[in-house]
Amino acid sequence: MQRTASSSTRAADRARVAEIAGEVAGIARELEDLGERLGLSSLRLSVQALRSEEANIRERLSSYYDPAAILPTEIISEIFLHVLPAYPICPPLAGKSSPTQLTHVCRQWREIALSTPSLWRAITFRCRAKSKWNLDPLKIWLHRSGSCPLSLRMEEPLSLVWSAKEALSTIVPHRARWEYLSLYGCNDLLEIIGPMPLLREMKLDASLSDCGCAHSTSLPTVFCKAPNLRSMTFVYHTSPSIGFPWSQLTSLSLLWIDVIDCSELLQQTVNLVHCRVYPSDTVEDTMPDLRLPRLESLELYDGPDVMKYLGTFIVPALLRLQVPLVEDEYDLDHFFHLLSAFIAKTGCKLHELRITGSPDSHTRRRVARYRRKLASIPRLCYNEIFLDEECKTQATSDEDSDDEDSDWDETSDEE
Repeated sequence: MQRTASSSTRAADRARVAEIAGEVAGIARELEDLGERLGLSSLRLSVQALRSEEANIRERLSSYYDPAAILPTEIISEIFLHVLPAYPICPPLAGKSSPTQLTHVCRQWREIALSTPSLWRAITFRCRAKSKWNLDPLKIWLHRSGSCPLSLRMEEPLSLVWSAKEALSTIVPHRARWEYLSLYGCNDLLEIIGPMPLLREMKLDASLSDCGCAHSTSLPTVFCKAPNLRSMTFVYHTSPSIGFPWSQLTSLSLLWIDVIDCSELLQQTVNLVHCRVYPSDTVEDTMPDLRLPRLESLELYDGPDVMKYLGTFIVPALLRLQVPLVEDEYDLDHFFHLLSAFIAKTGCKLHELRITGSPDSHTRRRVARYRRKLASIPRLCYNEIFLDEECKTQATSDEDSDDEDSDWDETSDEE
């Protein structure tokens, strides 16, 4: 068992160890001088006794070293924070990377962990059939987090709407502390009306029609008191009538959202810097242009006519673009022609182009052959693999022969 000792006790032990070492060295010299016929056996016994005493004292000294006893509590708390995922990522409620694991080591660690509110500020909660029992961890973590800003991630099967209501009623009293919020299947948006002064980022998967509030007069005011809200993610459902402060958003993700709703929302978010869109249906021929003068990053995911939808964006400040290569809709020549037309129309100076598509190396090599056609873009990436080095190895052969996949003409008017 580890124990503490006064500085004077430790100093005395260290001094005694030094004395013993000196005595042992002296006896060893005597052994050499006297020889075996002058009492060697008794000297050996003396050496063994001294070495045994030395070993016992060294063991006692090592038992004095206890980092938890030496380090200040504030330092230990900071070390504990590095056990968890970086905030605002939510750790598991139990097990590895959970703060609850720290409370099971010893009494001192438990006391430090429970008195460190920032260990408990990021909470994941899943409603299950026994939701009344499962609400206890949520309540405990909220209590332990003290007055810290919160990162909350609520997940819930859509069939258990009643349990989601109970969980929602548990976190709503802490609304003033919400900083990062993810709501899955929680359709009672009217329940959270009120000031959210710290809210910075929100992810919402909620069907307005299911909760009967799609036409509520209160809906436009749900998020009007969130002055710091900058990032929003909608999954499957949204409505332009929701009272979000659209003009203050700098990041917006629209995942599996009707393309008409996407366009209506994007027309209101004039200050966007980052945007992700996964349209869920076919793009119409008469879609309005989307002017986003501050947009620097645009990610488009697989969807019908996604390249046609790209053509509606007017984004002169765009630096990074991600687009999918849907080979059953476009051959490579047509794909890169549409891409070139978009760049020319919008007047952007891309720094990075990411293309997603088939994972096979053959398609990657075919895409790489177009690298010289996009020489103005410093970085070209296909499925997270940057193609610049691969393109260099193909440069010599491509200069002397035109592959059928590299006949694309930037000036062609072919659609």
